[in-house]
Amino acid sequence: MRRKIFAFTGSICLLMAVAGPVPAASPVTACDRQPVMQVDSARVSVEPDGLFVQVFGVAESAGWNRPTLIVSQQAGQTATVEFVACRPEMSAQVLTPLQTEVTLDLPPDTRKLVIKARTNSMTIEINAR
Repeated sequence: MRRKIFAFTGSICLLMAVAGPVPAASPVTACDRQPVMQVDSARVSVEPDGLFVQVFGVAESAGWNRPTLIVSQQAGQTATVEFVACRPEMSAQVLTPLQTEVTLDLPPDTRKLVIKARTNSMTIEINAR
């Protein structure tokens, strides 16, 4: 039994010597982040660490992933966010639902949130925190 274990370990060491060092884990790969086709609905709740926002919408094709919200503008008490996702390289042309949940670190006096998609937008009134 010991011989087999030793032989196996030796094979791994030989393989590592031939193949070279194992590369470190790579960071999350970049993607072609584009506005989602449409925003259908949204919910906002005031939390101690910011605004918790749930957004539901539709992409024009299958394969869109990693949807999120990106703050694009803060003017007075209104914040504007873009509903974006990673666009697929190739996909079936079928409407596909998408959703995201994000906690946004916005100023405490924010009273209005505008969520923009490619074909529409939605405005949410925020109750005082």
